[in-house]
Amino acid sequence: MKTLNLRLILLTGLFLLTGTLTASAQEEQSRDKSVYLELLGPSMMVGINYDARFKEGSPWGYRTGLGFGYSESNWFFGDATSTRVYSIPLEVNYLIGKRKSKLELGVGVNVGLYNDHYRVTQYEAPSNPSGSYVAKTVSSSENKVSAFGYTDVGYRYTSTRGFQFRVGLTTALTLDKTRQSAHTVMAAPYISFGKAF
Repeated sequence: MKTLNLRLILLTGLFLLTGTLTASAQEEQSRDKSVYLELLGPSMMVGINYDARFKEGSPWGYRTGLGFGYSESNWFFGDATSTRVYSIPLEVNYLIGKRKSKLELGVGVNVGLYNDHYRVTQYEAPSNPSGSYVAKTVSSSENKVSAFGYTDVGYRYTSTRGFQFRVGLTTALTLDKTRQSAHTVMAAPYISFGKAF
């Protein structure tokens, strides 16, 4: 009788342990969504993004977010220009790998509002021949909507507790000529930290 009870207890314990391990494995596989803070890359300078699979367990997914960028350049003669960018990166991505570490490949477009500020020094000729040139600084600003297409190649790590780390390289191509840009093709690294759920 005691051996029967012992066997019943052992079988019940084994059954519960198997059910717990199966449930935790299913929970680990269901982390198909994430929210993360990204530095550089498609977010320009800094951005917050949401990433999800198209369906549970699929390697295909998408990402969207809000990005912000800022740059300033001072010219040798004192002229300056600065740009603030408010952007929305939209991407379709594909994950390769079955465990916590995955290769991520993505293609997308970033549409942004570019707020450009210019400060230019102009020199006016003197009104009389013996006078000197007068320097005058002229400031202006303009808002333009512009876009660039991009690709991502990177590494994605998601822990069993949901911590997510991403690092990789973004290459981008300007899609329009609505504003002057120093480069039409660019490359930038990216890194992100977030939570998968």
